[in-house]
Amino acid sequence: MPAPMQPAQFDVIRRHFGDANGAFNDHNAVFQQLSERMLARLDLLAIEPVRILDLGCRDGYQLDALQARFPKAQVLGTDPAVPLKQPTGRWWQRRPIGRIVPADPHRLPFADGSFDLLVSNMLLPWCHDPAEVFAEAARVLAENGAFMFTSAGPDTLQEYADLWRQIDSSLHVFGLVDMHQAGDEMLAAGFSAPVLDRETILVDYPSINALQHELRGVGASNVASGRRTGLMSNTVRKNLSNMAPEGRFSVTLELVHGHGWKGALASNRKNNADEFSVSLDSLRQSLRGSEK
Repeated sequence: MPAPMQPAQFDVIRRHFGDANGAFNDHNAVFQQLSERMLARLDLLAIEPVRILDLGCRDGYQLDALQARFPKAQVLGTDPAVPLKQPTGRWWQRRPIGRIVPADPHRLPFADGSFDLLVSNMLLPWCHDPAEVFAEAARVLAENGAFMFTSAGPDTLQEYADLWRQIDSSLHVFGLVDMHQAGDEMLAAGFSAPVLDRETILVDYPSINALQHELRGVGASNVASGRRTGLMSNTVRKNLSNMAPEGRFSVTLELVHGHGWKGALASNRKNNADEFSVSLDSLRQSLRGSEK
């Protein structure tokens, strides 16, 4: 299998995220479902953080849920692209943008030990150096703080990439995070006993065009069109649609869940890997049903 393309430097990612700001709320159904599953796992950490950072929070879609779960905590988000002025559109009116700081996750603008809990939902696939992101997460966490995240493994969108390989030699899948590599990088960053697991989820779309529309809506423009030198022509679009199965188009999401602790493990923490494993059957069903 060809190696996936590596994510661009963050000035490019910032532009893609900025272009998608107004559309993200209309295309983030998968993000929302994965967020709910990740936040449900916070109960297993048995902590009461007072300073929380949502790393890569996009338009702030998780911040209210985090605040409701930890009502006494200060909740802050960071994202590469934060609007500098209020745009039109309903998503702005209900998102807590004032609590979002523009930041590159590879170089966070916070002092050491600033937070008790970091969460991050589906940011790592866009990061060109996940090891550096893990190191920054460890740096800004206080001693005994926790980092919980989701990411996408290398098998994500393989059906889509297989179609593209019949059309051109451009790459159409980011360099996604391998679970074992992520664990090694967390250990190197100073996290204690990182726990990671994976699930394979089939996400069903009305058509391949609907998938591409959603990819662009969440800022994955490079995945939707590939690392091409120019715009995708109408002929290429037509060829791709003709090669795709008629009707609905399903793609794999290899979901990686992970968490780690800053510092030595305490005896009252729930660190058993079996306890941490959570079935995603209900998520799979809801994802399949969300497009019907």
